[in-house]
Amino acid sequence: MPADLAKRLVLVTLLALVVGGAPVWAASPETPSSPVRYVRHIRFVGVKGLSPKELKKVMETRVRRFRWFGGEPLDERVLAKDLERIEKLYRSQGYYDARVVGHRLLPLVGSNYILEIEVDEGQPVLVESVQLFVDGKASSPWHKELVSNLPVRPGERFTTPAYEHIDRTIRRFLAEWGYARAKVTTRGILDKRARKARLRVDVQMGPPCYFGPITIEGNRKVDAKIIRRELNFREGERFRTSAVTAAQRRLMNTRLFSFVNVQVVEEGDTGPRLPIHVVVKEAKSQSVRFGVGYGTEDKLRGILGWEYRNFLGGGRDLQVRTKASSLARYVDARLLQPHLLGFNAFLTSSAGYSREIQESFENEQYYVRNQWNVRESDRLLLYLAHNLEANRLLDLSLEPDEVLGAEKEGENYFVSSLVAGSTYQRVDDLLDPHRGWQVLQRLEWGSGWLASDVSFLKLSLEGRAYLPLDPLGVLAMRARWGSIKELEDTTYVPIFKRYFTGGSNSVRGYPYQKLGPLDDSGNPLGGLTVVEANLDWRFPLKNSWEGVLFLDAGNVYPSSYELVWDQLRFTTGVGLRYKTPVGPLRVDVGYQLNPPSDVPFNRYQIHFSIGHAF
Repeated sequence: MPADLAKRLVLVTLLALVVGGAPVWAASPETPSSPVRYVRHIRFVGVKGLSPKELKKVMETRVRRFRWFGGEPLDERVLAKDLERIEKLYRSQGYYDARVVGHRLLPLVGSNYILEIEVDEGQPVLVESVQLFVDGKASSPWHKELVSNLPVRPGERFTTPAYEHIDRTIRRFLAEWGYARAKVTTRGILDKRARKARLRVDVQMGPPCYFGPITIEGNRKVDAKIIRRELNFREGERFRTSAVTAAQRRLMNTRLFSFVNVQVVEEGDTGPRLPIHVVVKEAKSQSVRFGVGYGTEDKLRGILGWEYRNFLGGGRDLQVRTKASSLARYVDARLLQPHLLGFNAFLTSSAGYSREIQESFENEQYYVRNQWNVRESDRLLLYLAHNLEANRLLDLSLEPDEVLGAEKEGENYFVSSLVAGSTYQRVDDLLDPHRGWQVLQRLEWGSGWLASDVSFLKLSLEGRAYLPLDPLGVLAMRARWGSIKELEDTTYVPIFKRYFTGGSNSVRGYPYQKLGPLDDSGNPLGGLTVVEANLDWRFPLKNSWEGVLFLDAGNVYPSSYELVWDQLRFTTGVGLRYKTPVGPLRVDVGYQLNPPSDVPFNRYQIHFSIGHAF
């Protein structure tokens, strides 16, 4: 090759690399550049039959909660899959002609957009008729009950999930009445053009079934009699599905086992008698619990506990606990005796020593309490107790009060009282409730007839409710009222029995126990009537974080059954929560809206603690 030709080829190659190479890499069609966009809101157009909430549940595209940070950028591939899932959801809900017409992004602020999705739902398929045959007959004593339990009815929209649940719904209903071997056949004719569905359900009842032999496996230290005692059915009784479920739950509630499985033995043809096999795995008989925490009111606190399950046999449970903080110290032993005077009844006996260290007083107490409990259901607990207390006021930072009392340091008080009450809880989570309600009632009567130095009647009522506002969090509400009345020759109720309010778990705009009557030095006197009301809006932030806006009201009054509406004190504030397995860590800032004149503390209050206020 001539030298000049070779030089020309080298120059052409270098020129191509310098001039043409760089733009090819910068504008490669395989790596297009597009602006980062965030979805702040999702809006649906044409949606009537289903709710936007239902549609959002099947979408993976996430909404950015905050304007300037957080959230994931919009991914067009994920959005395309979301639109397919929306159409599939419509088909499963009877809208076989539904389709997503299109979508668009509407500019909002900066890189934030509104995602608008337009849907043409079409007309749904309706159930024209449901024919039910029981043992080949179109009429039977079971027809009315079975039809009322069907998840599909004439005139309603035909949905795939409801159609698929017909079999399970009927078999579950009949099994509760003893027909555990019932067979269900479901057939349907779907006319998409006429938008009608005709269904036929054939039920073969089979013979009534009974509980057969009960076998137990896995118990080593726990006697089989204890396990059989928790079963709320016996061999030969009519079979009930709920009895099997309840037995499994009861066995777990004994806390003697880490695993329980109660099931029907399906192997072989056992006829109408259904053998029951119980498999358990025993938990450790002894355990030690240790915990520490911190709160604005009780400062650093610690707890140490020891538990012995199946103590002395019989399923008894023994617990010994000790706790110390800046407000209280105690040592307590508690023994639980199951099945005392009833299948659902149990006795808890406790004895111990406590020392209450409050700003106004310090009280030392030795006590013995025996409480008989009856669990009427998973939600309702009734109890009746006898309480013995030997109290001694070690310190009193108050001058005698003409209305509330004339206690003296070193004075002894022996209290003997009867306590009755109930607790009803219907919530989804005791540590972090989002739905449900609770009602708590307690009545205590102390009298000279019971050898008590103090005679009184103390009543308290409390209600809580939790209303989900998905996706905006939870609205939590609480109301509490309590009052004490002196009886017989008692002229005043000792300070350790009075009501106090104010603090992180009551009216959060006030310091601990300092809402209500105060002495000249600002120390709380307590009162004979208390009123509290709380309203929380708990809304999600990001990951495990949660925000709270709250409004609290309440007061303590010096007289029994007293309620002066214009003396109610209101506070408002904000809070922050971080969810943990043992409850949310929280900080609240409260502000007094209508404080009394000349209060010796700040109008703002900050509280740190763990767990919700209620």
